[in-house]
Amino acid sequence: MDIIDVHAHLYPEGSFTEVLKNDSEFELVENPRGQSLVYRGSHVMSMPVGQADIALRLASMDEAGIGMAILSVGALNIGWARARAAAAARIVNDGLAAVCRQFPGRFRFVAVLPCANEAEMKSELDRAQDLGAAGVGIATNIGEFQLHAPEIRHFWREMNRRKLMVLVHPTCPCNAPQNDPGTFLSVGYPAETAMAATKLALAGVLAECPDAKIVWSHLGGSLPMILDRIDRGYQRYSSCPHPPGYYLRRCYFDTACAHGPAFECARATWGGGALVFGTDVPHVPNTEKDTIRALEACQWSDTELRDIYGGTVRRLII
Repeated sequence: MDIIDVHAHLYPEGSFTEVLKNDSEFELVENPRGQSLVYRGSHVMSMPVGQADIALRLASMDEAGIGMAILSVGALNIGWARARAAAAARIVNDGLAAVCRQFPGRFRFVAVLPCANEAEMKSELDRAQDLGAAGVGIATNIGEFQLHAPEIRHFWREMNRRKLMVLVHPTCPCNAPQNDPGTFLSVGYPAETAMAATKLALAGVLAECPDAKIVWSHLGGSLPMILDRIDRGYQRYSSCPHPPGYYLRRCYFDTACAHGPAFECARATWGGGALVFGTDVPHVPNTEKDTIRALEACQWSDTELRDIYGGTVRRLII
């Protein structure tokens, strides 16, 4: 029971409603597996049926041998709440913290923050840390701002000052395709992660904030395959004195994937010490056991697997 799942989602009651209140571009639609969140006609994320059944969640964790899950709301972008982001963040953080209090030792959570307003952000971060937050969770954009935007540079400086773990999850950008049934979610989201990480490096944010402990979802999306291509053109960005790979190799990458060759590519690109165990539960059926099975099939060393399963993330969380 030493495994820690850093990529586990839970959506507290009322969180979708609070974040999306009064925004006619979003709609929650019933589907056979729960609810779909639709933005301008495009499927952008889902809320699986039974996702808040904690007894079922614990049984699944026990069966897979997972001791702790770090809860987050993933692609549910708190920036969509706009001027109400602080109130929405409180609803989400209170709901996640309540589960952690009920089951101490089995769950931790990462806080969402109203990042566009520095004073509100710091206030909610203080409050969330008092509630027991293990770090912070953000999406690949904050409302209309990309992660490297000057308007939210204060967020990264604060993460750096407090040396916090920051889980970054892909989400739907404002300019995403309309009326898309899910192709962009499947293919575009990994690219959103790669783009956000690359822009943070090229804009100098990763150079300025080396003590922010960033964990990128899904092995870094498409980054492991294209890092060499990215590194070849960095010289045109004066704010990036080293190739982006220099900074990205200081980051961490979760294993929310069950494809052995992808694991091998990520390990070859980042090194096994940069990988932390994650599953994307409850969005993918059987994902906990499938992820473990795929990792075990890689035949990496026991020491490396111990770090991936929990050793590394224990050094990251507060």
